[in-house]
Amino acid sequence: MHTIPESKKNHLWRKVVWFTDPEEHPLGPYHSAEVYCSEESNGYAVWYVRKLAREDGRGVPGVENADYLLNYYARTARDDAIERAVLIANSDPSTDRIIENLDRLAAAGQKI
Repeated sequence: MHTIPESKKNHLWRKVVWFTDPEEHPLGPYHSAEVYCSEESNGYAVWYVRKLAREDGRGVPGVENADYLLNYYARTARDDAIERAVLIANSDPSTDRIIENLDRLAAAGQKI
C-alpha cells in the first residue's frame, strides 16, 4: 500500500500520468510524472511533479526533474483549478505526449 506523504494530504485531485512498473523494477528506483491540484493557504494550485530517470527519453529535452507550479487560482476558483488539472493530465491518449505537454507548460511555470 502506498501511503500519502503529509505534504500531499491537501490534494483535491491527483493523477499519476506515468510511473515505473514495480513488476519490471521491484528494487527501484521509482520514477513518475503526476499532476495534482491542492488547496493552499490563500487559493488553489495546479502542480506538475516530474521525477523521470535521467536517461528517460520522455518529455522535452532539457526539462529538469522538479515540482512545477503551473497555475495558481484564487479562493473562489476551486472548480477552475480542479478542471485545469484534470484537463492537462488527460490532454492526450498518449502518455508520452501528455508528458511532453506538461514539460512545455513547465517551461512557463515556476520551478520549486
